[in-house]
Amino acid sequence: MDFQLIADAIAQKEIYIDDPAFYSKAFTFACQLRKAVYARDGDNFRRVSAEEYDGLSKRIDATQIQESCSVRNVLRTRRIANLLINDKGELNIAFIPRLIDHLKQHLYSLGPERQHDTKRQEHLLHVLTLLHESKELQRVLKNIDKPRSNKNAEQIIRDTLLLPANTVVTDAHTKRAVLSAWLCMLRQNVGSCFATAPAILVQKEQPEQFLKDISELFNTGRLKRTFGGVEYSVPLSISWGAGDLKRPFFLPLGEKFDNSDVWRSPGFEAAFTAVGLVDLDAPTEMRMQTVKALISAGIQTIEWNQPYMLISPEEILRKALLKNLDLTEKDIQDYESRPQGMIHTSLLMQPVAVSGGKGKGQQSALFLTQIEQAMTAFKGLANNALLKAWEFTLASFSETKAQFTRWNLYSSLGLGANEQGGIGACLYEVISRKLEQANRRVEEFQVEYETVYHQLKTMESRVRSVSSEKEASWLKAEYQSKRNEFYTLEEMRDKLHYKAQRLANLFDVLINQYYELFTRYFQEVYDADMQDVTTGPYDDSPAGFRLLYKYGRTNTSQWSLIKTPNQFVDALSSFFTAIEPELTTSDQFQGLQTELSEITTAVVSHVRTQEFLETAFHRMAAAHRVPAIKNPLDNLDRIDKKPWAYTSGGGMDTLVSCYYKLDHLPAIVSRWVENPTELLIFIIDTIKQIPPKVIGEFVQDHTKLMLMQSPTHAFLLKPGEKVFQCSWKNDVLTYTWVRDHLIAPRKKMLANMELNEQQMHHLVQKLKLKVPENYQHYFLKVFGNLFGSMSPLEFRNHIIQGIDRDRGLKPVRGSILNDDEVDGLLFHLLPLFPKSELRERLDHLYSSMATLSEERKERLLQILDVCQRFTLDPVIDAAMFQDIAKGLLCLASGETSSPIDYHTEITATAKKLGYALQAPIIFADTNWVKEEFGFVVNPGTGNLELWRCDPLGQTGYPMSSWEQWLDGSRKDITWGIYTKPYEYRFF
Repeated sequence: MDFQLIADAIAQKEIYIDDPAFYSKAFTFACQLRKAVYARDGDNFRRVSAEEYDGLSKRIDATQIQESCSVRNVLRTRRIANLLINDKGELNIAFIPRLIDHLKQHLYSLGPERQHDTKRQEHLLHVLTLLHESKELQRVLKNIDKPRSNKNAEQIIRDTLLLPANTVVTDAHTKRAVLSAWLCMLRQNVGSCFATAPAILVQKEQPEQFLKDISELFNTGRLKRTFGGVEYSVPLSISWGAGDLKRPFFLPLGEKFDNSDVWRSPGFEAAFTAVGLVDLDAPTEMRMQTVKALISAGIQTIEWNQPYMLISPEEILRKALLKNLDLTEKDIQDYESRPQGMIHTSLLMQPVAVSGGKGKGQQSALFLTQIEQAMTAFKGLANNALLKAWEFTLASFSETKAQFTRWNLYSSLGLGANEQGGIGACLYEVISRKLEQANRRVEEFQVEYETVYHQLKTMESRVRSVSSEKEASWLKAEYQSKRNEFYTLEEMRDKLHYKAQRLANLFDVLINQYYELFTRYFQEVYDADMQDVTTGPYDDSPAGFRLLYKYGRTNTSQWSLIKTPNQFVDALSSFFTAIEPELTTSDQFQGLQTELSEITTAVVSHVRTQEFLETAFHRMAAAHRVPAIKNPLDNLDRIDKKPWAYTSGGGMDTLVSCYYKLDHLPAIVSRWVENPTELLIFIIDTIKQIPPKVIGEFVQDHTKLMLMQSPTHAFLLKPGEKVFQCSWKNDVLTYTWVRDHLIAPRKKMLANMELNEQQMHHLVQKLKLKVPENYQHYFLKVFGNLFGSMSPLEFRNHIIQGIDRDRGLKPVRGSILNDDEVDGLLFHLLPLFPKSELRERLDHLYSSMATLSEERKERLLQILDVCQRFTLDPVIDAAMFQDIAKGLLCLASGETSSPIDYHTEITATAKKLGYALQAPIIFADTNWVKEEFGFVVNPGTGNLELWRCDPLGQTGYPMSSWEQWLDGSRKDITWGIYTKPYEYRFF
């Protein structure tokens, strides 16, 4: 486009560099230019490759309920899968090269926060390249058919592709779901890190195994691993997690609700559209107003007298849908607590009239359907259902190797004879009573036996002394009759005696039989929907494992998760009733059928008593060495170790061992550390000890990963990361190298930095935005006029100590501004410089970028002149400087994406020139949605610390919540590196 036309358009749009939204406006301007061009382009592959989802992304970023990078990834991968797989289920191989070419041209978006898309786009390109080049991967994908008699798998496919509930799943749907799951980048969003880390590694580096897993799940409903003569099996997870549904956020109420952006959330729009409350064909603003009305009506049913409310999207959806159907939570509870046969059937119940002419039962049933549809649509915007279900299926391997005696179920049943209220005590009591009866009968027979014996002896004497033949004949007949009676009594006595002996051993025999059969009817599996314990956002919540009842069937879709006390009791009752016929036909129970039937009846009756359930909780508490909760059935929300569900840390070592069919746990090098520097040195020294042949793979391919864990989190080590790789590819003493090459240069840069009054004022204005609104005015009053100059360390201490001292800045709970927020802001914004130097610095930056031609550099500076205007703020910070550089690229080129990663190049060049703080030593992928792990010299403290950072090292925050794992105060749990990567690979 002609320069003057661009300049006029920029002026008309009022795009100026001193506007905080300059970068966003510049990118939107370029998006509009691109949209006009591609509107005439009929190539769907080009359009899907270049699509920026600008408006959608802005709404997501404004509401901050979901992550826009995840949404873009899910939408793009789903569209590509639909394009590449035709309605016959055939993969259009011939289209892949064209799609790859388009993707390469539009690989890196220039937009704000699009640095988080980089590894997702690279993963997408990597998968398509593999699929194009590998005949074997094409074959495996081609051979994946629709699920066989598995309604759960079919529903996951519908959820993956957002298909209507009544859609008949075809082979085409199945292959599209599988391809989209492979193309989509896996990220962790619940406490499943022990599974997410190895799952990411499998999906990324072992795609053939990933596809085989999916195929096996669709064909059999489970994954199996057989080694050492033992088969380990886990069923397909019927849950694909809660996504962002339980993510709490502050919702402004009253007049402030109207000015908030919550109701602009695309997630809420998708949810309400899915249940028919929002018209998809209506204009965007009208759709959002409908969402606003629904949310507003729903939250008005909550009694609350504060200006803000901490709430989750799931709660908002429930309240809105309940209000729309004129229902309450009690109505739903009453409906769900009805006997199964009474749940909404006009033959058994007379409906109660409500608005619209529908009964409460009908409305409640409709609500349960709608809330499920709404939550699925909300989650599906940012998550791939099949990918998450596969990840959660793998998580169950962490418990598969456990013997039944390690199950929670075993602890809760009370199988010991002396465990009060347990099944064992009930069993022992019944058997003891039967044994006592048998022994008493044996004694009775023994008395009769002895009496008849004496009678026989008397008769023998009389026979020998009788004189009359007639009398002798009569005595002989009577003797023979008595003798028959004697042998009958002897046989009956001996049988009863044998039966009594068997009854004496029956307790142990039955317990052994129950022990063997429990694992056929029950299994403990990972449940992604269990979130019984709340933790910090960067501390993994304990993994939830739930008891599954299998009914003795092999079809996994017929198995049921146990979620309530009634379901637990019903499952146990069903188990004991179901196995009775199997036991009675067994040789070891022949002759005991009647007793066995009476025992089963007694045990079934016992498990339905309140005594059994309450004592089961007490046994659980004793097994886990935690205090027992009084009246446990009335306080289920306070108990995280239930007989049918429990939380656990999840074992990555057990999962890896089972999934990769190892007869031992994977090799790991572990230790506790006393400070972050020691942790860095431990990691470097451990890598140095890995054989050159093994570690050489990470030099050849810097994207390859290794498994690593902190005391509370499993993640992925990146030995090939550029800066980090230098730390272990040398023969210098590790501590010396780290001190001289990593720590010292970063400290030197900070030591030479001074903040003047204008710069401090700029930072205070930025910090103010992080302070609660009702404290902002007083915060500026306290810190708005700083004089002289300070180092970053002095400035940080002045702010932190000032907040601690001033009573007017102390809220009832917490702090208005914590240390991490101040440190993170300094890291993001330093160094600052006068606005008068902007042109010179941009010129220097662009001149240092080898990817820019001289003509383009000149055009960029011309655009800068067009976008400048007078401003009262004379200071520019490092983040603003880089945003301006990127925004000018968008304006000058009219492009929104590029084959060049300008995010990385601009940030790296700025850091090299001293226009931004030096890069963190990034060494690992956190598994979380955005962050990497890196070591940073904190500009607020001057110390080397462990931080979570964005991939560019442009933003970050200290991992202060992990302080106890970094200061040596906890020596009981260690950091660990799985040093033999070939142990967790399939060859």
